[in-house]
Amino acid sequence: MTGDSALNWPDSPIGGRLGDGRHALATERPETIDALRHAVIDHVAQGQAIYPQGGGTALDYGGTPRTPGVAIDTRSLDRVIDYPAADMTITVEAGITLSALRTILAEKRQRLLIDAPHPDRATLGGIYATNTTGSRRFGAGRPRDQIIGVSFVTADGALVKGGGRVVKNVAGYDFPKLLTGSLGTLGVIAQLTQKVRPMPEASALVWVPFTSVEGLVPAFDRLNTSATRPIAIDLFNGSGARHTGEARGLPAGDWVLVVGFEDNAASVAWQVDRLMIELGRTNIVLREGADAESLWSALTEFQAAEVGPVSIVANLRPSSVAAFVRDFDNDRWAVQAHAGNGIVRGHALGSPSLETLVPEIDRLRAAAAVDGGSLMLTRCPVEWKERLLVWGTPRPDWALAERIKRSLDPKGVMNPGRFVATI
Repeated sequence: MTGDSALNWPDSPIGGRLGDGRHALATERPETIDALRHAVIDHVAQGQAIYPQGGGTALDYGGTPRTPGVAIDTRSLDRVIDYPAADMTITVEAGITLSALRTILAEKRQRLLIDAPHPDRATLGGIYATNTTGSRRFGAGRPRDQIIGVSFVTADGALVKGGGRVVKNVAGYDFPKLLTGSLGTLGVIAQLTQKVRPMPEASALVWVPFTSVEGLVPAFDRLNTSATRPIAIDLFNGSGARHTGEARGLPAGDWVLVVGFEDNAASVAWQVDRLMIELGRTNIVLREGADAESLWSALTEFQAAEVGPVSIVANLRPSSVAAFVRDFDNDRWAVQAHAGNGIVRGHALGSPSLETLVPEIDRLRAAAAVDGGSLMLTRCPVEWKERLLVWGTPRPDWALAERIKRSLDPKGVMNPGRFVATI
């Protein structure tokens, strides 16, 4: 769906927002999956693109919408379909918010091993479509590791199911994993079946300031051989630490290491004590209980901070994190690294110009690529997206993504323009 239709974008936001300054022709908010199917069928028949939406927390994420179309708001699809608590699974519609789902699970002293900013707005379908993760990913695994089954509506209105608790995967695709991070370009996620886990008895975060990045290297070495089992290992530069910890009375050195533990109370207490011995430091600040929950939330919300015009995320080998973060100017970037996973997030500070940021992004991207990593932008002004290469330089796996897209969405109507390459 290309060509002259690109000239027919609505000038008014009355039909809803699509992100990047684009307005929808209309917004549909189906209340049943059958209504969702018919909405997709009707609008595709009219030659309109389909833009799935949840809580609207990532409308400007990815490329710019390419073809005029309608927004499909999934937030009325928020029912619990099945919750056999003893089996440690739950099946829900994709429009349920993370906060609402946490409340339901808490009644059984259970939880999802998933974190996302703005949990009162972020829907489960949106979290999976954007592959959103937080600090607990180190010990808990990726979102794709938590999903058992998925149902989604394709561009022709078919309801496709895949995964362990539903039906055998169709056409050889592992749909639970394939839909994770697909940005709605393969279909509208309608329903998900998730693993759940017992709530931990205790939670603690250890905040450790450092005066130099060189001092972090032996600390990481000790963590690699530690008798403890952290669920999170985060690293902040000075600006990132001040953004996250200052309001909570936490000291910010040039660098701060944050290590998280969750388990029964005795285990958490032992691991905290053991970590202090292994790191051999006296300037450790401990947050437990409600104070720990507040800091956990701050760790997750950092990725959604809007402290400047541009935000980036790099994926590296964990062993390369310390060297990579050293390349950031502390006065120009606030940085958080999930050091155990190799994920580095950065927010440009102040009001840098495009001409200032182009060589800076190019330099950081080249540094990531040396180790086989990559760097993309999670947020920037729409007029900068093409110049800054939102998704980075083309990679061989993009061609595979395009083939899958053509197989499941041959007309190219599902969220066109938002994902890599021509997707």
